[in-house]
Amino acid sequence: MEKFERKSFLEIYRFLIVGICSVSIDFLFYYLFIYLDFLDPNVSKRISFIIGAIFAFYANRHYVFRVDEKKISQYLMFSFLYFTSFILNSLVHDYILLMSNLTFLSFLCATFVSTVTNFTGQKFIIFKKRK
Repeated sequence: MEKFERKSFLEIYRFLIVGICSVSIDFLFYYLFIYLDFLDPNVSKRISFIIGAIFAFYANRHYVFRVDEKKISQYLMFSFLYFTSFILNSLVHDYILLMSNLTFLSFLCATFVSTVTNFTGQKFIIFKKRK
């Protein structure tokens, strides 16, 4: 396996590990808010997504893409990316929930869309290694 291919494979592997942790955090808070009847499912999804995103930023920067430098532009671009992902996540979640009334399915579909968006944006824009 070529060096580039190996590095890309490892980044995807680590991104999936961090993603599983982030989604677990998202999922835990989502169902906790619903189970405790603290918030309705739509608001629960939005808040749980933000909590998972905060974890994801630090884990992806340090563990996945191994970026040591701290730049304000990374925070700003990450915030913009996750805001975009947040909107997509919320829209997909709400639409699937409206059509199916299945909270787990709506959670999974929304998570898939935001995962693809987030990896692409982080790898090729935010944490792109400059040569």
